[in-house]
Amino acid sequence: MAEFSIDIGVKHENRHGAHRGPDSSPRPFMMTPSCGSRVTLSAIWAMLSAGLLVYSQVLALYADEGFHLLASQLINAGKRPYLDFFYQHVPLYAYLNAGVFRIVGDSWRVPHAISALCSGAAAWLAASFVLHRVPDPSWRLPVAVTAALLIGLNALVIQYGTVGHPFGLCLLLVVTAFRLVILAVEREKGWLAAAAGLCAGAAAASSLLTAPVAPILLFWMLRYHRAGARWPKAAWFLGGALLPFLPLLWLAVQGPRRVFFNVVEYHLFFRQRYEATVSANILDDLRTVFDLWLGSTQGLLLILLAVLGLLFLAGHEWAPAERAELVLCGWLAGGLGLYLSCTYPVWRQYFILVIPFLGVLAAVGVYALGTRVWMSSRRPAWLTLSVVVLFTLGLARPAISTGQNFMFFSKRWQLVEAIARAVNEVTPAEQDVYCYDEFVFFVSGRIPPTGLENSFSRDVQLPLRLAEFLRVRSPDQLDRDLAAGRFATVVVEYDDPKVEAFELPRRYAGRTRIGTIEIFWGRVGGDKKAGH
Repeated sequence: MAEFSIDIGVKHENRHGAHRGPDSSPRPFMMTPSCGSRVTLSAIWAMLSAGLLVYSQVLALYADEGFHLLASQLINAGKRPYLDFFYQHVPLYAYLNAGVFRIVGDSWRVPHAISALCSGAAAWLAASFVLHRVPDPSWRLPVAVTAALLIGLNALVIQYGTVGHPFGLCLLLVVTAFRLVILAVEREKGWLAAAAGLCAGAAAASSLLTAPVAPILLFWMLRYHRAGARWPKAAWFLGGALLPFLPLLWLAVQGPRRVFFNVVEYHLFFRQRYEATVSANILDDLRTVFDLWLGSTQGLLLILLAVLGLLFLAGHEWAPAERAELVLCGWLAGGLGLYLSCTYPVWRQYFILVIPFLGVLAAVGVYALGTRVWMSSRRPAWLTLSVVVLFTLGLARPAISTGQNFMFFSKRWQLVEAIARAVNEVTPAEQDVYCYDEFVFFVSGRIPPTGLENSFSRDVQLPLRLAEFLRVRSPDQLDRDLAAGRFATVVVEYDDPKVEAFELPRRYAGRTRIGTIEIFWGRVGGDKKAGH
């Protein structure tokens, strides 16, 4: 009886019953874990978060994070995404980072740390959900710990949930929205639905890769509504979901054509041109999905256990309310997985957004194995330990890859900082720098010339007048400026054909090399400004 909390003096039935308390909301029999279980789970979460935090500061690196960090820095310099520089994503993450930079200063370590902590918090929220749903008290803690470790030790979470990219924040937001919408169906008041919508909308306004989450949660809330007025609550949800898009709407009012090109048109007509060199056709996309889920130990184990968990939910052991909540994990995992598989091209890191929901279902699959096959409720830890060890062994291949590139990862930021110092030493603040690496501009604190704020813009081929209007410049246009000597300093790879093609050693009096990077400065023949 200690495992359950019961509201004394209020007539009610189980969670799916019809009787309601004085506030007209259902009063469920809540499965309350012991204090020791909560402490143990919190300790596991603390260790996971600490590991992710250390990784984020030592090894985490993702090439695409450079233009996100630079966009936040440009916002603080008074620039506006889309209107003043090319930025092919929804803007909330960039604005949030800009706000953090205003408080603590510009440093890549800050967004890395925030992403790591968000990823750890998402794992804790998912595991805490499991801790309150497993019917058998002897399996409750082991299954919840399994959920936390299946999420926190996932290679995708470690590699991509610890960098200056929206992934970590989106993980936390979608899991929080999931938890809030479950509470919203039980309560009359609409503020929980609004909070759920706010989190789901904030995730989508940070990355459109999470776009399916809000409609799935809204549909589920309407389908399993149990308290209060159904449609007003839906309106609260939608109002909360729209609120995080206000920055995008504000920018769209000022420049609708530019916003539409950056957020929509670029992805429909230009994104494939750059990425086709890696993922050229649908078969390559299918191979990416296959390798991720069926070609890796972690992916295969998650899929098999999650399917087993969904099949197990059909049993009579689960009350309808708990079953519906766990099935919602299946809806989210399936909906997100299908949506992400339809992006073109498909990148494996996108599927990090599916991991929390697959982790919950996989933990239920472990519970199914334990109660139907293992048949030893006195020693549930042995089964969960075996699953976690097997899952952790799946980190071997990415760990070997990381180990092989340890010097690159661990020295990358040091190299960028050295290049940025060298550039600032030889280039006056008002002069332009040619460099395709957004990291260098971010660390040096310099405003890039138009067309160099985001390396993805180099694949946009447009008529000159339209390109100027949209603040993009093709490589040919930038090369013409480079050939004319309009940059005070040029930063290129040492083996870049431009070095000889544009006779950079002759055009610049100064030349130095840092790692594989050549820096040319001191234009011969006077000052020529590259246009901003």
